[in-house]
Amino acid sequence: MSERLLALASGVHDGNPPEVSPPDMVRIAADAGYNSVGLWVAPRDNWHSGTAGEVAAVLQETGLVALDVEVIWLQPGGKPDPLHHEIIAMGGEVGAKNCLIVSSEPDREVTKHLYEDLCIHAERAGMRACLEYMAITEVKTLDDALDVVNAVDHPAGGILVDPFHHERVGHDPEKIREIPEHWLSYAQLCDMPECGVVTDPDAYYIDAIDGRLAPGEGSVPVAAMAKALPANLPISLEIRSLHYRETYRDPLERARAILAQTQVFFTQHGL
Repeated sequence: MSERLLALASGVHDGNPPEVSPPDMVRIAADAGYNSVGLWVAPRDNWHSGTAGEVAAVLQETGLVALDVEVIWLQPGGKPDPLHHEIIAMGGEVGAKNCLIVSSEPDREVTKHLYEDLCIHAERAGMRACLEYMAITEVKTLDDALDVVNAVDHPAGGILVDPFHHERVGHDPEKIREIPEHWLSYAQLCDMPECGVVTDPDAYYIDAIDGRLAPGEGSVPVAAMAKALPANLPISLEIRSLHYRETYRDPLERARAILAQTQVFFTQHGL
């Protein structure tokens, strides 16, 4: 397997907020054998005064990279949210590479304005602002995401691919190749036991937080999606999975099991 960055995504430990603290998330990822980690940043919830300093210290101690912080969720209203700027600033404090953005703003032009604002703040923090497309938001498809990111055309911009959402909106794996490489800073990876478009929002959401599997365990063409991405692109293992939470109740064992299966998958497919 290549030495690409493989991150333990914050959602593996049941995000919003995760079941473990941000510093412990780094320790678990390191102990499980990852070389990077994703962090759930919720100011005044799981992220308080001093948290950034502690996280930065553990990152330095372990040598791990903070691949991303999440989640910045744009809401209808048309004005930049200081809380979003705070999340970006906190990510910058720990040296995170990316911030994950989704949008429920129905006005596309407003979305572009808000996204540009986040790109400006992300650039100042040394980060990329990666817009994720999913059917339960207003940036539903890859075409929607390309419309926003290309229009804003900011060097700190980016598009985040998640196989779950890519599949659920009906995209073919090869469609990923339509993303210009300079818009790809990292991608997520997961598998699912079933494939196809899900139109019910509640069912879609539940599946997104409970229905995932590690790469190679489901029936979605994850290998084709992974091969459509640039070689050695950093990967966040977004395995938000009821199966894994119930089978591996210990967060460290869960992280180890997901990484082990992913390593097998990468070896099998020459990734």
